[in-house]
Amino acid sequence: MAKTGSLLAGGIVVVASVFGAGMWYAQQQSFYDTVSGLASVRIGTSDFTVSDYEGTDGVTSPLKLRGCFRLADPAAALAAGKPAPDAVPLTTPDWIECFDEEAIFADIQTNRASAIMAGDDEGDGADLYMAIYPDGRGYAWRQPNSKYKK
Repeated sequence: MAKTGSLLAGGIVVVASVFGAGMWYAQQQSFYDTVSGLASVRIGTSDFTVSDYEGTDGVTSPLKLRGCFRLADPAAALAAGKPAPDAVPLTTPDWIECFDEEAIFADIQTNRASAIMAGDDEGDGADLYMAIYPDGRGYAWRQPNSKYKK
């Protein structure tokens, strides 16, 4: 009887481990597409030249977008967007190294970076937000809009 219990317990551990690994993969790796080399970003109705663009996106959700880039003209980019006091960068998978949502949010809160809404309803129920630094660093993400905040 003890052997049966040990086999059952071992089976539960194996199934739980496989399920946990699958869940981790789905949250951290799966359904993300790497994006690099974009030459411009759209803010409002205008395109702005960028360099060093790297980030992610995904067809399964508009919220998978994260972008890190350098703006050629940060002041003009800021003027093209709408101030966004509700901007909160979404968390990212561990392997996206250029996007540190905690540091970006802290910089927005202390006015080291300015947050703008760069696009309304970009995808199903998501708006495009950006944090722009005076030195030209920029970060983009989408966050849910009023459609999903109910």
